[in-house]
Amino acid sequence: MKPVRFIPACLVILASCQGNQEQEPTPAPALAPVVPVVEWTGLYADTLPCADCPGILTQLDLRADSTYVLRERYLERDSIPYGTIGKWSVKGDVVTLATFHKPMEWRMESDGLHRLDADGKPIDSPLNYTIRKVAHIDPLPMHLTGGYVYFADSHSFTPCGAGFALPVAMDPAGSPGAGPEMEKTYAKQVKEPPQPLYVQVTASMREGPAMEGSGTEDYLHIDRLEGVLDLQACR
Repeated sequence: MKPVRFIPACLVILASCQGNQEQEPTPAPALAPVVPVVEWTGLYADTLPCADCPGILTQLDLRADSTYVLRERYLERDSIPYGTIGKWSVKGDVVTLATFHKPMEWRMESDGLHRLDADGKPIDSPLNYTIRKVAHIDPLPMHLTGGYVYFADSHSFTPCGAGFALPVAMDPAGSPGAGPEMEKTYAKQVKEPPQPLYVQVTASMREGPAMEGSGTEDYLHIDRLEGVLDLQACR
C-alpha cells in the first residue's frame, strides 16, 4: 500500500489566503477637467500665424445655442474674411467646431482657446495660436458658400457644413443688397424647388424679429452674389 501523503496545513492555509486576497483596483485614467458650457460662450479674437502673409485675423463667436460663427481674414491679402458657420460641442477641455471638412479643435487654457493641430494635439511652436475673449466683434460681411433656397415666398441659406438653414433677409427691389438678384437667379437655374442652388456670396449676420413667436433671431443679409458653383454641391 502506498503511503498517504499529507499536504502541510500551512500550505493549505496560505493557498486559501491567496485565493481570498482582493486584488488592488486598477487606477482609472485621469480625465480632462470638465469646463461648464457657460464658460465657453462668448467672443474670441486674435491674429494667428500665416505661412505667406503677416497673419490671419481670427474671430470666433461661440453662442449659447451651440452654434458658432468663425471669420478668418488673411492680412494684406483679403479685405473680406472667409466665414464658417456651424455647431460646436465640448468634451473635457476641448471644444470642437463642426465644419464641412475636418472638424476644428481648440483647447481651453487660462488665457483663451489654443488651436490644436489636425490630429487634435497641441501645436509645438513659439508663435501665437491662442484666441482670447474680447468684448466686441464688428459684424462685418464675410464670404460664405452654401445652398440657397427660394420656395413658397421664403428665402433660406444653409452654409456648407452647418447642417441647419438661416433665414435670409430680403430687401425690397432698388435697395442695397443682392436679394432680388438671388431670387431671379434661383428661379432661372432651379427647375424643381426647393432644391438648393449652391452659391458663393458675401453676406452679413443681422438680428431681426423672430419668424415665429416673440423675440429676435439672426438673419443672413446677402450683400453680393459672387457666383453660382459649377459643381452643385459643397466642396
